[in-house]
Amino acid sequence: MSPTVQRREFLTALGAGIAGLSGCVGNLPGSGDGVDRTIYVGAYHWGFVMFDDSGEEQERVSLQRNDVLRVVSFNTLSSQAMQSLPPSIREALPDHETLEERNEERIPPPADGDFHELLEEANEQYPDHSLAIMPSGQVHMGGGMMMHSVALPQSATRPVVRQLGATRRGDYTLSCLTYCGYGHPYMEIDGGIVVT
Repeated sequence: MSPTVQRREFLTALGAGIAGLSGCVGNLPGSGDGVDRTIYVGAYHWGFVMFDDSGEEQERVSLQRNDVLRVVSFNTLSSQAMQSLPPSIREALPDHETLEERNEERIPPPADGDFHELLEEANEQYPDHSLAIMPSGQVHMGGGMMMHSVALPQSATRPVVRQLGATRRGDYTLSCLTYCGYGHPYMEIDGGIVVT
């Protein structure tokens, strides 16, 4: 065997090992085997929407221990990333007004200023988001199923795809770790993923 082939095999094995240790493996939608469930997570100001493959919105996703979850995440302001999603997901996405109503129901009104004006300002000044998945109730990434924060910029040309192993029972929170204006502290789904 030539030194070039041995080096390539070593680098391939090293890359797979690093990805396995991080708990995340990036794949394109539809590629790779062994995925038990796929969810689509859209980030908007100031929340997330989750869908299954059929486009049905999910409040909570339940997994069995040792399931493999594929997470396809995107910024709803990124028209290019949105275009590469399946039609069932694009069609299921609530309109801007509906998402704003959801925000007003769960985010306290601002002491100064108008909620709608703050939202419009955030859309212009802070168009980018991110998505992290971590055990609920923890302020740091430690233990259980985790997805280190992935950037979801408005300029993205495609969704971000990661695979996670549901190695530990518990519930997991989806959070935005990129400042995005007034409602940023409320941009999470607490216990959005449950592993039994």
